Amino acid sequence: MPEHDRKEADVAVIGAGLAGLTAARRIAAAGRSVAVLEARDRVGGRTLNEPVGDGRMIEIGGQWVGPTQKRVLALIEELGLETFRSYAEGASMFERNGALRKYKGTIPKLNPAGLAETSMVMARIDRMAKALDPEAPWAAPKAADWDAQTFASWMRRNVRTGSARDLMTLATRESWAPSSVARRTSNEPAERM
Repeated sequence: MPEHDRKEADVAVIGAGLAGLTAARRIAAAGRSVAVLEARDRVGGRTLNEPVGDGRMIEIGGQWVGPTQKRVLALIEELGLETFRSYAEGASMFERNGALRKYKGTIPKLNPAGLAETSMVMARIDRMAKALDPEAPWAAPKAADWDAQTFASWMRRNVRTGSARDLMTLATRESWAPSSVARRTSNEPAERM
């Protein structure tokens, strides 16, 4: 590498998504030099707007912020960014086994066994989350075991009904996973947790 292309820093942050940029900001605030390395030609990670014509944009990345996400809400306020309420009225669509189904509310209509299992699976995930200290997740008793698996492998062992698996996959793709995972077919479980 030519000498003029070399950069030195105290810390290298891999990824210029919101987490990477926040880490870099904190490192710089602590008086250390930092280099952020990003594979894409842009920063922002899952936050992404795309033009749809007539000067309008559509958000296709991780754009939703809920009331319990206090750190990101504080960062939004600190940076002087704007938020707006998400449109959630009217019918929604859910694809399952190649068929599109309309539904109202937040949960698609599924068979009762699938809905019951989905509720139990979500409760189990909540219990797992409560076992983690957000400041030191690696210290949880089962951290090594949990970290050694994908969400897909966890679902194969813990979710029995197809309808619950489909609903969990939908939730994973829409809320927790990158948009590249969300574009897979509906019968493939998401690979990231």
